[in-house]
Amino acid sequence: MDLDSLVGQLFLIGIKGKEVDEETLRVLRFVKPGFVILFARNVETPRQVLSLVRQVRSIVGEDVIFAVDQEGGIVTRFREGFAVSPGAMAIAATGDVENAYRVAKVLAQQMRTVGVSWNLAPVVDINDNPNNPGIGVRSFSDKAEVVARFATRFYEGLKEENVAACAKHFPGKGSVSLDAHLEMPTLEKDIEELESWEFVPFKTLIEKGIDSIMPSHVYLPKVQSTKEPASVSHEIVTKILRERLKYDGVAVADDLLMGGIVKNMTVEEAVVKSFAAGMDVVTVCHEPEAQMSAKRSLLKRIEQDPFLQKRLDESLRRIQRFKQNFAIKNLPDEIRFDPEHQRIVQEVAERSITLVNDRDGMLPLRLNKNDFVLTVKLSRLVQVQESDVGVPWVAKQIATKFDCKFSILEEGLEIPKAHRCVVFTENAHLSNWQKQLLLQVRKNFNKVLLVALRNPYDCNLIESSSICTYGYEMVSQRALLKVLLGELKPVGKLPVEVFR
Repeated sequence: MDLDSLVGQLFLIGIKGKEVDEETLRVLRFVKPGFVILFARNVETPRQVLSLVRQVRSIVGEDVIFAVDQEGGIVTRFREGFAVSPGAMAIAATGDVENAYRVAKVLAQQMRTVGVSWNLAPVVDINDNPNNPGIGVRSFSDKAEVVARFATRFYEGLKEENVAACAKHFPGKGSVSLDAHLEMPTLEKDIEELESWEFVPFKTLIEKGIDSIMPSHVYLPKVQSTKEPASVSHEIVTKILRERLKYDGVAVADDLLMGGIVKNMTVEEAVVKSFAAGMDVVTVCHEPEAQMSAKRSLLKRIEQDPFLQKRLDESLRRIQRFKQNFAIKNLPDEIRFDPEHQRIVQEVAERSITLVNDRDGMLPLRLNKNDFVLTVKLSRLVQVQESDVGVPWVAKQIATKFDCKFSILEEGLEIPKAHRCVVFTENAHLSNWQKQLLLQVRKNFNKVLLVALRNPYDCNLIESSSICTYGYEMVSQRALLKVLLGELKPVGKLPVEVFR
């Protein structure tokens, strides 16, 4: 390969659309990426994904590796036609680490079937800050050892199916209060605190041979001498991850177009700084012009700088080893998913539903036409089973079954008065208007069941019966419906502390 092609190997880029158009063809030919990441915008059906993979391989070569954020739960890119798993916190709520292994094997088998062999999971952030807006139910727990145990089995499930795993987000951002997609979070911990907490799951997975680790855009003032994201910091990527933790696998940057980066530097600067800091794979998920400009800038700097040329040799060694292990040589001719996959993810979902308490004696539900079902609209779309976009399927099912009154919660809504109410929330603990409406619900109804459809911390907002699902994928909504109707006993246990 010439230098232009070798530098292309360092790039993980996203593409537009569900097939290769002229603009995507131009970007692929210019960047010559070693890796391509797929998002929901690229996905329609398993067959279509496989066709897209074939198209891209025909342009950039058969050793290109496709990546996806297939964590399960709210971060799931492959949905329609795939088995959609509950997320990390739901899996941990089952209390059985083998469920992490079982789910990971399902995800990995389906990924490889469509030509994708790098799962950017598991999340190993320890969610010990309930007000963390970017992690929440993507984390297994607020306890380091629980995260380490479940993440390890998730990794082992992927590994058994020859899909690469990625521990994220180094050095850990479970304690922060900002979302790196929007801003650069600050983590006020020194190296000793990190060693005893944030690093615990990373060190466990490094010992097990984790294939890749993703540094993120968090700033650590007690560790770094310069105010900059960890993903572009030599102190974090080289001094700590490489030298202190002895990691020699692939370091892949979180998207260098996130707010935590672009509010502090250009993407061209970020790509060069990240690579110089010790990153192997630089990630630019969107914006074709930015992707080409980033490639142009990095190529130019490597041509001029002997240090970066040495860095190139180091990263290419790791990338070559990674590709030898995970590049898919022959794509399947047709899509065949094991029917057991859907049963497995549904079973895990059913073991995750957690009854926090039933102080108002609401379960199983016995509603009548004078009672109310109130619900927020969900912030993320799930699957096509939704009849009204954003309205939880399970809420409509309950309202229809008991012929009771149904209303969408929105800011400023006047809350009715009646005997019983089932209220569905999504991260109300982070939403002032939802908090205010819940206080009014508690005041206006004699009996209340709060259903926390995402973060379980909502269960601490009012004194009522409460139940949590840790996500609203259809597998979780179907499991919840069975519990609400008394057809299934809720056996999940809270993997985080809700009452503080």
